[in-house]
Amino acid sequence: LAIFHSCTDWSPEKEKVVARVGDTYLYTSDFKDDLAEFQSETDSLLKTRNFINAWAKNQLLVQSAKRNLSSYEQNELEKLITQYRVELYSNNYMQSLINTFLDTLVKPKEVDSFLIANKGVFKLNAPLYQTRFIHIPPDNVDQKEIQRSFQRFNQQDQIFLDSLSFQYNNYLLTDSIWLNKRDMIAEIGFLNQENATKYLKKSQFFRVEDSLGVYLLYIDNMIKKGETAPKIILESTIKNIILNQRKLKFTKQFEKDIIQDAIKSKTYETY
Repeated sequence: LAIFHSCTDWSPEKEKVVARVGDTYLYTSDFKDDLAEFQSETDSLLKTRNFINAWAKNQLLVQSAKRNLSSYEQNELEKLITQYRVELYSNNYMQSLINTFLDTLVKPKEVDSFLIANKGVFKLNAPLYQTRFIHIPPDNVDQKEIQRSFQRFNQQDQIFLDSLSFQYNNYLLTDSIWLNKRDMIAEIGFLNQENATKYLKKSQFFRVEDSLGVYLLYIDNMIKKGETAPKIILESTIKNIILNQRKLKFTKQFEKDIIQDAIKSKTYETY
């Protein structure tokens, strides 16, 4: 192990055998690159020893397997190894081509067209809500002003409410987020499974008081169960679907082209 004290001392002429298992040898070059990542001499010695032990263990297992497995089992394993090697090269090369040549920009028009053509696929299993709410501590002195601005909710009111957000126990003042019933119950303290139907109604304002404070709730919009989910929720999924379709089309076309090119150049022939 002393030869690994310095990673920078390695050179081809200094290469030595580090370990042997049967007729298989481990050389310094087999893990020279790994040594470069070590941070200290102690770290180097420990990790080098672990590397050698792991290599020896694997070699012993392989050699033992070759002695004890039947010829049929070994042939089947070799077929799998060959197939894996082919797939590893092919898949990595294809991914490299995709990364280089595939157009990954999905335009909004494409998303809209896909959504229109596949509305039935994106039906909601449960309602979704766009809401705003504020939970105010029971002793808050600005309750009236907060409630008035919350109900009216014009641009100035939104600025005012946002400026007082440090006073709230919890709040949501944007109508761009869609929540399901479970999310609503988790966020809004007085809501539960029993009273959710009473309060989760579109375009209605509710003020609810309990020992923990005052809750202001307004449902701006809702989409019922069975209706199509909103685009903002589906957009990322649709883009991924479109990109996967492009990848599949690109892959099939490339596979077709590479066969045709090989036939034309007489690189590939059948007999």
